[in-house]
Amino acid sequence: MSFAPGSNAGGEEATVITRYYADHLLVGDSGSGLLASGVVDVADGRVIWSGPASKAQERPGASRIDIPGLLMPGFVNTHCHTPMVLLRGAGEGLPVDRWLAEVMWPREDRLTPEDVYWGMTLGTAELLRNGVTSSVEMYFHPDQVALAASRAKLRCIVTPPIIEAADLSRLGTVDHQLRTAADLGHQWSEHDLIDIGLGPHSVYALSDEVLREVARVGAAEDLMVHIHLAEQRYEGDLCLERYGRPLVPYLEDIGMLESHLLAAHGVWLTEDDQTRLTEHSVGVAHCPASNGRHASGIAPVVDLRQRGIPVGLGTDGPASHSRLDMFAEMRLALRMARLRALDAEVLTPTDALAMATSEAATALARSDIGTLQPGRWADMVNVAVDGSSFTPVLEPEDILTHLVWSGSPSDIRSVWVGGHQVVDNGRCLTVDVVEAQREVTVRARRLVGD
Repeated sequence: MSFAPGSNAGGEEATVITRYYADHLLVGDSGSGLLASGVVDVADGRVIWSGPASKAQERPGASRIDIPGLLMPGFVNTHCHTPMVLLRGAGEGLPVDRWLAEVMWPREDRLTPEDVYWGMTLGTAELLRNGVTSSVEMYFHPDQVALAASRAKLRCIVTPPIIEAADLSRLGTVDHQLRTAADLGHQWSEHDLIDIGLGPHSVYALSDEVLREVARVGAAEDLMVHIHLAEQRYEGDLCLERYGRPLVPYLEDIGMLESHLLAAHGVWLTEDDQTRLTEHSVGVAHCPASNGRHASGIAPVVDLRQRGIPVGLGTDGPASHSRLDMFAEMRLALRMARLRALDAEVLTPTDALAMATSEAATALARSDIGTLQPGRWADMVNVAVDGSSFTPVLEPEDILTHLVWSGSPSDIRSVWVGGHQVVDNGRCLTVDVVEAQREVTVRARRLVGD
């Protein structure tokens, strides 16, 4: 097998329109966008029309696909390290700092490009089967992350990691990591599924010199910068000790907020931090399951959203949270927000669904995903709604309430990315899952070391 980027599929074929007739259609993310008997027309991988079946115009020659159940936008996973399926379950019970230093980084220093390729391949199959059609990834050997995602037909923003750590010396110097990101940007610039950004790990894991260079490159090249921010309480104190400035003001001072910044976690953001993030249109990736597993705290999601900061949900890596499951994230986001506020009304199921779809897209500054509106990619998920967990439906909005509170990956029947079907009847069509499981198992054993 060749481990090098392939070319973007193209051709001069005539435009083909496919019409999807759904029993229930969710164009956006709210009850008002839920239609009974809806239609989505797709051409060249994008939605060209969506709405009630009764208002759909005639399209002679269009092929027809009937969708029993609910057709909705695919989930957008705003923060993940998918190849960490290789490390799933390792370091249970440790806080983030010890988990990284004692378990993750020593094993990751042994990674080969092929390890990452197979970890991403298996993880991508899991994401797709779970209804995730777009994912923001930060992991080593990012060329293999992009390659595996493209072959499996997962839409992916790959943010090559930038980190300074003695345990990860085999992964190259910071200069090498920055050059890798630049090279990847050129290699994948014409691909429909893959976009490249920058992935500085965190303020605590990088020097001032490196952070300033990342900020400069991100702003100059108009790249998304994806960073772990305020995940742990000590990060702010450490930044104040090193640089004499709190965490977010420091990033503002060095120009990192001038890029499109995606802040992962944001658990310990102060009111001043939030004000600054609002002023710079920063998006936040909320990872409630990972934060709960590592006892990091509960992010101020309600406050962030009230200030106009877009918040998307993220699963984090499968070593941080053993599941790549956006249904679980939606429920945890609801529960944690309500517990933090001691108020059962502060976040609704439709809010959580927005954070998994359209608001997640906004957090990524992407206007081409997140809903099934004309002009957007036809990234779609078919959910069966005839099971007991979706019963009873007394009002149309009950479907969305049940989807968030009771839905699970097992309810997903089919998935399309850019109009291309990647899951059929719960089976991933683009990955040999048995082969990938075998490869990951063998490689995970080697990474444990002596």
